[in-house]
Formats: sequence, structure tokens, C-alpha cells
Amino acid sequence: MKVGVIGSGAIGPDLAYGFISALAGSGGGTVYLHDIRKEALDAGMARIMGYVKKGISRGKLSPKVGQAVSKGLVPTLDIGDLADCEYVLEAATEDLTLKKGILTKLEEVVSPDCLIGFATSGLPRSKIAAEVKHPGRCFVNHPFFPAWRSPPVEVVPSEDPAMTARMMATLEKLGKVPIFTADVVCFAADDVFVNYCAEAARLFTEGVGTPAQIDAIVNEAIGGGGPFNVMDLTSGNLLNVHCLELMRDDRDDGQWFEPPPVFTEQANTPWHDRKDPGDPTHDEATKKEVLDRILAVVFARTAYVVDNDICHPREMNWMTKNALGYRAGILDIMEEYGADEVHRMVTEYAARFDGFEVPPSIANKTFVDFYRHLVTERDGDLAVVTIRRPEVLNALSSQVHAELRAEFEILDADDSVKGIVLTSYQGAIAGADIQELAVLETPEAATEMCRNGMAVLSFIEGISKPVVAAVDGPVLGGGSELSMACHARVVGKRLVQGQPEVNLGIIPGNGGTMRLPRIVGFDNAVKMLRTAAPVNAGKACAMGWATGDPVDDPVAAAKDLIAKHLAGEVKLAPVDPAPMEVPTQFPKTEIGHHSLSIDAILCDVLRRGLDMPLSQGLEVEALGFGDCKRTIDFDIGMTNFVVNGPRVPADFINE
Repeated sequence: MKVGVIGSGAIGPDLAYGFISALAGSGGGTVYLHDIRKEALDAGMARIMGYVKKGISRGKLSPKVGQAVSKGLVPTLDIGDLADCEYVLEAATEDLTLKKGILTKLEEVVSPDCLIGFATSGLPRSKIAAEVKHPGRCFVNHPFFPAWRSPPVEVVPSEDPAMTARMMATLEKLGKVPIFTADVVCFAADDVFVNYCAEAARLFTEGVGTPAQIDAIVNEAIGGGGPFNVMDLTSGNLLNVHCLELMRDDRDDGQWFEPPPVFTEQANTPWHDRKDPGDPTHDEATKKEVLDRILAVVFARTAYVVDNDICHPREMNWMTKNALGYRAGILDIMEEYGADEVHRMVTEYAARFDGFEVPPSIANKTFVDFYRHLVTERDGDLAVVTIRRPEVLNALSSQVHAELRAEFEILDADDSVKGIVLTSYQGAIAGADIQELAVLETPEAATEMCRNGMAVLSFIEGISKPVVAAVDGPVLGGGSELSMACHARVVGKRLVQGQPEVNLGIIPGNGGTMRLPRIVGFDNAVKMLRTAAPVNAGKACAMGWATGDPVDDPVAAAKDLIAKHLAGEVKLAPVDPAPMEVPTQFPKTEIGHHSLSIDAILCDVLRRGLDMPLSQGLEVEALGFGDCKRTIDFDIGMTNFVVNGPRVPADFINE
């Protein structure tokens, strides 16, 4: 794949580094970084090489990938070098005239089917692409800080559905999570962010609080580091002015969006003096004034975006957490405060400041109801349910389980739905949410968590319509267990499937001990469960964990499999719930560094649970999971994972 990035200033080098890192990790490619000034190009390349050096020294980047990044990144002063690119992202300027001029030159170079993106914080697509030769291949692609690492990219689609689908797939391949927004000034997330920053600047100008105080108050309430800290990180003062002016000029009554003069006065001077950061302590009156005003702005602008269909509430909620860095999605935080308190804050603010709009959902105290982590689409008489938690490889939290139960109940009752494909964003389901497991306080709480999850999986398993899992990439732990509750599995070529629970000082808790042996055979299952050794796509198919061979498009293959079932050509069914014959002697297995205590619990669960019908065996597993919590190794494994991540083995003491 060949990609171009135009502009080696503030954001272009970071985008180029992120793109080539993604390509280097998935087979390779070339990224051209173009600028018309050699000094800018040299500075950008130096910054990228600094990222590579730091990543290798910290162990976050392998020398092999670092070498691939260095080899695949090509600086150029000649825009003609972008001629063979499949995708070019212009990230040189926020000036509309200059942007259009660059686009004119670029169209003379690249092929008509080359995708073109514009990295802009606020300029609408309709204005940038007003005079292009091939408008269908031109898109707003708005990234977020830090651009090399932050996954979200706001995308304003074109009128060409095929080109739009290509753009979304391209951004995903380049390591991004594309989010559709309407073609309005400042799109979705920046509408919230720049007004959040502007209100902080007003509070400072009015003497309500210092940057240190305001940041401390806001960060404690909603996270994100505080507005002044983020403005310093992004050098965002003048960009805020640009966006606020766009919003002001887009409305007949836009006076509330007038940029605070202090932004221009401050320019690129940091708000915080790192040598003398200031005293963040404050009294309750200051805290209330700051929070009432900041939250009123953040809540109202988020609701405005959702009420006006600028961005889907699920995506808006996800972006405000993962693009803006708040501790949770703003729609989630609004629910924490409650409709009455949100209404009070916003209406009191509106009474004080002319031109501030109270969105209907806040005025009426009617929060929008939506799934946070599920997307369901229809293809004829089939439903495709997609788990979307890309920032954690679609790990399964209790909320995901609750949403799955609710959605499958709806689909089961819908006579127009004949079959269901269960998949996830890019196919991975990395396992259970470790943060939820790590805070379990008692064995009884651990057992109850398992029972709750098992009830969801058993419901999916028991519905009368065929359910096929379409998975790819890491499908581990809870992700593997969810897949096994489906009536069949189809896998992509990147699949890595396994039950790694013993690495964490636990056993499977959503049916892995009971369903895996019934699907792949006792000996294969025991080895996987006791050693945490994963298998690749080919092995998963050969063992019978998945149907057929690994495929390029698991969702399409799952739809075909359901069609064959409905036509009577194949029969899809849940795992056989009958008791299994359990050998007296388990196969000899070297468990390595894993806990002897946890291994003993695992073997006991297998021996007793598999000798029962599935429903009874699941209860044995749930109780066994609770027994893990009684061991010291449970806490050791959880702490090790949270502190060191999955690559560092835990130092179990077998107690």
C-alpha cells in the first residue's frame, strides 16, 4: 500500500508515523511525507526518527518494526512522487484558499481513484471540495492529538458510497477508527472541545480561577487533564480562534461563539509555567462556579451534536472519551449527573449568557437511549451484530453482556430475522474486561459475575435461529467463550484463539472449561486450558473449533453458512450439552510458570463438570472461578496484568 501525507508541520509527521507503523505491523507499505520546504521536511523526519528511537528503547517497538518504519517512510519535496498513492491526506494548513490550491495540484498528479483526505479541525467538506474534478473520492479526515497514536478520525463521507466504503476500510488498515459526522463546521468532537476551552478562558479572564485551579477542578470531575493543560500540549490557542470564528460566522446569532481575546493574546505561549505550575487549591465556591459553567457548555454542545444528527450518540459518546480524553463518554457522564442536574446547569448558564442554546433533549430532560458498544445492521433476513470497543480490542464488559442479552432478545422475537451473525470491530474479541475482574472483592462476587455472563451466553446458545460467530485477530478468553456459545464459528486468517486465563491466576468463567472440550476434544482442550497456549486460524479449523478454512471475509462467509443452513444443506446447532466421558488420567502437560493452585482448581472443574450436563457443569465452573479468588495467586495475576500488561509472566507463589 502506498500512502501520502502532505505537510510536515505540526501534525503531518505524526500522521505519517502512525500510518507507516500500522503498515509495518501488517505486511509493510510506503508512506510519502511531502512538504515544499526542506527545513520543515527535515524537522518532521527528525521527529519521526525520535519516536522510533524512543519506542525501541522503551520496548514498545521491536527493532524489526522500527527498521520497517524507517525503510517505508519516504520524505519528498516533489508532489509528483505521490502519483501512485492509493490515499493521500493533506495536513498542511487550515487556510481554505491554500487547501484548495494544494488539492488542485494534487489532482493533477494522482489517479482519479486515489482517495483524498483533508485533515481539518473545522472547515466543511463542501467548501474544500467545491471545485474538485472528482468529488466522490474527497473526504474530511479529522484526526486527534496525538495524531500518531489517537485512534479516532472524524470522516465526512462523499456522495459516492463505494468510495466512502474504501475510505473507511483504508483508515482502518492505517490503524484508525473512522467515525461518520455530518458536513458542518467543526463537525462533532471539536464543537465540544473548542467551546470547552473557550469557557475555561472566559473563567480565567473573569478572575474566577487560575489555569492551575481550573484544570484541577475539571480534571477531578471529568478527567482529560484540564483545558489549559490540553491547550498547552496541542498549542491550540490560535486553532481555537479559527474554529470559534467558523462557528460564529455560520450562524445569524453566533455572538456566544466569539473567541475570547485572551486566546490571541496568549498565542503560542503556554498557559502553565512548568517551573512554577501554580497552586491548584481552591474553595468550594470556585469549584461550583467552574464546574457549573464548564459542564453546562460540555453537556449542551454534546447534546446539540446528538440532537441535530451530526454524529450518532454511540460514536459521539465514544469519541468524547477516546478523542478528547475524558474519563468516560460525555453522554455517560450526563447520566451520572442526572437529567435534573444537567437541566439546571444548562438553563442557568443560558439565562446568564446571550446566544447560548439549550438543546431540546436537555430542555425536555430526555436523554437519548442507545447501545454503547453494539451496532446491529440488517442484510435481508439476516442481522449482523457487531461489538464495538476498538480501544480495548472489543473486550467484553458487563455492559457489553447486558447489551448483547437485550439485543438478542429483540432479534429472537423478530420474525423477519432468520439468522444472526455475531462479529466485532475488525474481528477481534480480546477477552473479558480485566478492570472488572481486578476489583472483585470476594469469591461470592466472582462466582456471581460468572453466573451473570453465563446466563447471557446460554440465552444466545438457546435461541432457535442460527447464530454464527465471525471472528478474526485475537479471540481470547471471554471472546473465545462467547464464540463457542454460537452455533458455529467462521474465522479470518489472522485469528489467534485461546483461553489464556491461567496467565492471570484464574480459570475460564464463561463456559470455556465446559464448551471447549466438547468442541475440540478433551486432550486438545486440556492442553490449551492448562498452558494458555493459543492456536492460529489453521489449527482452530483443523481441530473443529471453526467451520471450513480461514477466509478473507468472515462476515460474508458466516452469512453464506447461515444461508446453507436455512436451505437445509448444513445443520448448525449448539454444542452437545450431554455429559462427556472424562479420562481417569489427564494427558501429561507441562504448565510452566503457571500457578499450581489454579491448575488444581482447573483440573477439578474439568473432572467434575464435564461429567455432568452442560448447565450443571457451568455452575461447577462458576464456583471454581470463585475458588480462584480465595488464592493469593488470583491477586498476583491480576496485579501483574494491570501493572505490567499481558507480556510479563506473573510470579505466582502457588497458594
